[in-house]
Amino acid sequence: MTTVLGYRVHTSPSPLRISTAAQEGRATVEVVVTNDGPEPAVCEAVSVTLPSGTGRGSLTARPEDISATVDDPAWAAEHRGGGVFALRPAAPGTPLPPGGRIRLTLAGIVVDGVPGTVTMDIAETAAAGGPVRSTAVTGARLTKAAPDALLEDFRPDRAGVSNGETVTLTWKCREGPDFDLFFDDQRIPVNGFISDGNGSWTSHPLTRATAFMLLASTTEDGRPVTYGLTTAVTVDVPDLEVGDLDANGTVRLFGQAQEIPVSTQSEAMTYFADTDGVLTGYVKTTRTDVMAELSVLVTPPGLRRQKFATQSWDVRGGTDNQEASLFVPVPKDATIRVVSKGEDFTASLTWFPLGTGPLREYTP
Repeated sequence: MTTVLGYRVHTSPSPLRISTAAQEGRATVEVVVTNDGPEPAVCEAVSVTLPSGTGRGSLTARPEDISATVDDPAWAAEHRGGGVFALRPAAPGTPLPPGGRIRLTLAGIVVDGVPGTVTMDIAETAAAGGPVRSTAVTGARLTKAAPDALLEDFRPDRAGVSNGETVTLTWKCREGPDFDLFFDDQRIPVNGFISDGNGSWTSHPLTRATAFMLLASTTEDGRPVTYGLTTAVTVDVPDLEVGDLDANGTVRLFGQAQEIPVSTQSEAMTYFADTDGVLTGYVKTTRTDVMAELSVLVTPPGLRRQKFATQSWDVRGGTDNQEASLFVPVPKDATIRVVSKGEDFTASLTWFPLGTGPLREYTP
């Protein structure tokens, strides 16, 4: 089953270092739980199971040494024994809001002494916008490597950022190999960003979720050796570039509507649009001798001013006059001047953004 919540797993070091006769391999595993959906998620519990024992498929033979902490006081973590850890809301029924994030930290892990790959199971009992549903299970694969690996601890300083923010990637490595960083369609040699076995590189502004891969290439015993690590960063409110789009849920084209005041005193107001959108409205007079007019003048960036206007004038007078409607497309970063004139009239405008943001009053 598909999980309601999202899960990202980080280890320190990465990959994990096995224990040897000379030194214990100590590690920390962080599980970041997120609600990436549009509705609050009600979660009874999340359980994380670390495979205990010895051998290639086991993480630790000493699960009792592990401590579990959580960074949100509204949630609690406990060790149920045998390497099974539970994360649950302190008050049953507490929802995790859209965009919410909880970090579970499992520290003091003594890593088993055999290199290999282990699977950490994550099970949830949760639901979005309704009763709690049956448990769904996912997993994360963790690698145990020898202490002298070429590359380790490749991580961003933040797992999630706002649109347009940067992250700093850091890693530890053995000096000598060639190191290349890959993301999107980019390949960047990063040997120049390494000092005393520690690397650090700051990204460009990120606008969508981005996966990074760091490769170390060298030659050992006359044979080419390549070793790589990956990590990823999510972006809140990301830019999207798609071809065909199939949606299984609700698709909303418009953001929060906004009423724009229209003066009945023949005054003008100027606004600025932070996003694309449309203005709709009307003007209506009760006079037979004076026309009422509503004009919206739009100046898109780099283009001439465009005028959209409508008039209300009916020789019958009174309240039976027909309203005159207006529909105005507005591009992002345009200035909008609203002008009304007449006597004994009513008028209204409503802003429907095709993104996020109200019309702002603008002063040149």
